[in-house]
Amino acid sequence: MASASGSFCGVCEAQDVVNEAAVWCPECNEGICTSCEKHHRASRGTKHHEVTSMNDYKQIPHTIASINQYCPEHDKIYQHYCSLHEKLCCPPCITTNHKKCDLLVIDEIIKTSKGSALFDIMEQSLKEMKKNIERIVEDRRQNLEAIKHQRQRFHADIKETREKINKHLDKLEQDIQQDIQAAEQKVISQINRFVQKVSDHGKTIDELQKNIAATKRFATDLQTFFGGKMFESKIQKEEEFMMSLIEDGCLQQLNLQWRMDAKMSDILSMTKIGEISVIPKPSTISVTTDREKQAQQMIPKIPKTINDIQLTLLKKIEIKKGKKQISITGCTIMPSDVTCIDENTVAVTHNAKPYYIEIINIVNRKTVRQIKTSNQCYGITNEKGRLLYYEVGRGIQTANVNSGSTVTTVVKVDGKQNWNYVATSNDRIYHTINKSNTVTCYTITGHKVWEYKDESILKSVRGVAVDNDSNVYVVSNEHDSIVVLSPDGKHARRLLAKENGIQDPYGIYFDKGRNILMVTNLLGPASLYEVK
Repeated sequence: MASASGSFCGVCEAQDVVNEAAVWCPECNEGICTSCEKHHRASRGTKHHEVTSMNDYKQIPHTIASINQYCPEHDKIYQHYCSLHEKLCCPPCITTNHKKCDLLVIDEIIKTSKGSALFDIMEQSLKEMKKNIERIVEDRRQNLEAIKHQRQRFHADIKETREKINKHLDKLEQDIQQDIQAAEQKVISQINRFVQKVSDHGKTIDELQKNIAATKRFATDLQTFFGGKMFESKIQKEEEFMMSLIEDGCLQQLNLQWRMDAKMSDILSMTKIGEISVIPKPSTISVTTDREKQAQQMIPKIPKTINDIQLTLLKKIEIKKGKKQISITGCTIMPSDVTCIDENTVAVTHNAKPYYIEIINIVNRKTVRQIKTSNQCYGITNEKGRLLYYEVGRGIQTANVNSGSTVTTVVKVDGKQNWNYVATSNDRIYHTINKSNTVTCYTITGHKVWEYKDESILKSVRGVAVDNDSNVYVVSNEHDSIVVLSPDGKHARRLLAKENGIQDPYGIYFDKGRNILMVTNLLGPASLYEVK
């Protein structure tokens, strides 16, 4: 069979004449000049051949363009496809190697190749991976920015500490500055290498997108059919790379951590100011493939019901008692979202006059700001940059974390009712009312969803917490027990009682990241439970 070389007319080349090809005939597998094209269109044997302009043909990926319509072994046109061996077959191929195979007629199976859902799926997968790349790069950029701010904050802390002590700290300050710089450079280098690696895959995806688009537009049906399989294999490799980023822990947040040495009070015995370490945290982004999304849509998540919940005691924390009696009315596991604003800052309510909420930096033990309140507050929590708390005489209030301004009432509660608590989860507010022994669920805008009341199981209710499946954990103070309510507020079950060490309980907190429940008695101790 004739074969044209380069962009020249194959017919003319066979006659030792060199003319530039204007079109490409995939069935003849050669270029054709303008003059020969007229005969090509008129000839009985070739007038039904579909030709492609050379400009369009050159845009077809080389691997796709190299798919031939003729069998290289027998020089016969392919007429069938063997699905068992995934091979094209000409008539001699069938008689020699595929006599017992189930064969498909090529003309039938390639009719819908360009309109096949396969290409739509592949293109959607590529788009999803491209979005993953963009999210990852942006996440790394933000990580770098966070590290920069952490470094700046650490420098400020070090400088502030350094100004309070004598020249004995000169060398120690120099050492810790070098440690910070080294740690930052190490993380920057690591992230930059990772971003470059991911960006390289982004270029591969760009190339695949370009090749798929060109194949759909300009390649023959046969080329499109076989090219689809080639693209699918490459896309699968890129998908595997995407998923390996999570499995290998590559997307963990890298943060610099500054920890003040406990021996700072005894300066002369110190050998260092502190230490710098890189602390990976769970990734804040999710990397998914289009196929994984489809699978998630097909397989519904089965939420944990209150009957499935099992608690295993992990630890009891005894609180040291001083000259004055302590009363533990709330709790949290740091860092988290209940009363913690970030890893260094917490919000605390003061229930003695003058009433206010104090935001404290627990690293330098300084007050960041105060938010004045008209009365006592309970059950403070942090929801997306806003403090949410119950204020006696007013109800559930919100205030801006950063400024303390724009205090608004979400749910109005009249009368002076003490020991009411609030918690938030999935755009829902959960409110315990001690006086009426009720637990009420509201939308984030204050509309009531449901209310639960059963004094045989809940009486003198105190703290409230919510798990990942929207099960609601409530403190029943008078019954010395911990009760869990179903997400719809219709069912209840007692989880812990006096025999489990629950006596005069007040505070409760659920750590969603580790599935750990903390319960505190008024005079101690605090208990940690693993939730299964």
